[in-house]
Amino acid sequence: MANKIGILLIIFIAAGMGYTAYSYFFAGDPGDLTIVERIDGNEPIQLDEFIGQKKTILQFVAVPCECCSYSMPFIQEFVRNQDEIEVITIVFYGREKEILDKFTNEYTAEHLWGVDLDRSLANHYGVSVSPTYVFFDEDGNILGTHPYIIGTGEELGERYNDEEFHGEGA
Repeated sequence: MANKIGILLIIFIAAGMGYTAYSYFFAGDPGDLTIVERIDGNEPIQLDEFIGQKKTILQFVAVPCECCSYSMPFIQEFVRNQDEIEVITIVFYGREKEILDKFTNEYTAEHLWGVDLDRSLANHYGVSVSPTYVFFDEDGNILGTHPYIIGTGEELGERYNDEEFHGEGA
C-alpha cells in the first residue's frame, strides 16, 4: 500500500512539474501582467497601483491547499494590524466555484485577492509551488521570493524586512 501511495505521489508531482514547464515554455502572450481578475464581482486589481507605489507582497496560492488555508488567518491579521505593506493574494490554481467559496465563506477575506488561472502572473514571477510570496519595495523592485508557508503575521513582516533574504529568488 505504501508503495502505491509513493508511486501516486511521484506521478502527481511529475504531472504538476510537467504542467508548470509546459505553461512556462509554451504559453502564448502573457497578456497584461498588471491586472488581476476578480471573480467576486469586484473590479480587477490594478497591480501598478501598488507595485512601485508602496511596499507590496504578492501571495500566490492554490485552492485547495491546506498550507494556504492554514496561513490565511495570519495574512488577514497582518493586513489588519499595519498599513505600510499591501498584501494581495493571487490564486493561480483551482476551480472558480471552490475559490469563491473559500475566500467568501471560509476565509471571509477582507484583503485584496484575485485569480490568475492562466498562470501568466505566476509564470512571470517564477511561481511553481503554493504558497509562494513575492516581496516588492516601494519602488517596485523585487526584494525576493519565499516559496514556503509563513505561519504568523509577525513572521511575514520579519521575512519582508530581513536584509539577508533580499535578493533570494529575485
